[in-house]
Amino acid sequence: MKGARPKEESEPLASRLEHCSFFVRPMTGADLGAVQAIESENPSPWTLEQLAGERDQDGGWQFVAEVVGASRRVCGFVCGRSSAGEAELLKIAVALQYRRQGIAAQLMAHTLGYLEEQGVERCFLELRAANFPALALYERFGFRRVGLRKKYYASPPEDAIIMEKLVRVGA
Repeated sequence: MKGARPKEESEPLASRLEHCSFFVRPMTGADLGAVQAIESENPSPWTLEQLAGERDQDGGWQFVAEVVGASRRVCGFVCGRSSAGEAELLKIAVALQYRRQGIAAQLMAHTLGYLEEQGVERCFLELRAANFPALALYERFGFRRVGLRKKYYASPPEDAIIMEKLVRVGA
């Protein structure tokens, strides 16, 4: 095909990396620097102080994905809060070099399992309307669109999609 780049060059960097092995565990205070570095790669990142403050919230939960091996490093994280049978997923992010390896899906599966164990009936989240990879992930896990907040995000300006998932069906 004229003008086409070889497949190796046209694939995103993460898909060309050897797939990593990782596990999900509760976030500790020692993880905050790595979590903030991952968060800084995203639009409208939270500060280190905001991330640390989440660890002190009533009903808060935070998990990290950590690469297995000699370099044991945090490669993704998720955090949210639960109260009165409902949860809100506030943040989920994976370091740029580890994307497209199933880490966000594993963080989501772990989180939903945790919420079910805690007796949470439904989980809400919001995301940027143009964040198509996140939208696909959430829909794959059974979240459905329930609302739209016009011009919710400021930097850059963008609408927010509100999504919901029933965690404990029939509860």
